[in-house]
Amino acid sequence: MANWTARIIAILLAGVPGVANAQANCEAMPRGPARTDCYLSLSEFYRRQSDFAAAKAHAQSDAAWYRAMTGTDPPKHKHRRRR
Repeated sequence: MANWTARIIAILLAGVPGVANAQANCEAMPRGPARTDCYLSLSEFYRRQSDFAAAKAHAQSDAAWYRAMTGTDPPKHKHRRRR
């Protein structure tokens, strides 16, 4: 149940623009390992954000092609539920 709840919260936060913005100011930190870690963390955050946007655009493109070929919306996937 906790895993299911965590997934729902993550999906909701990912869907709301501006909720999970990285606003760390790595320049304000003194030079050293902490500053390097800050830049690495920001880089990872922006890479994942970019991957998410690319996957979303790819899904929208696939749906548009499906609509163009068939004239109907793509079928909705039914999620399998655990018992």
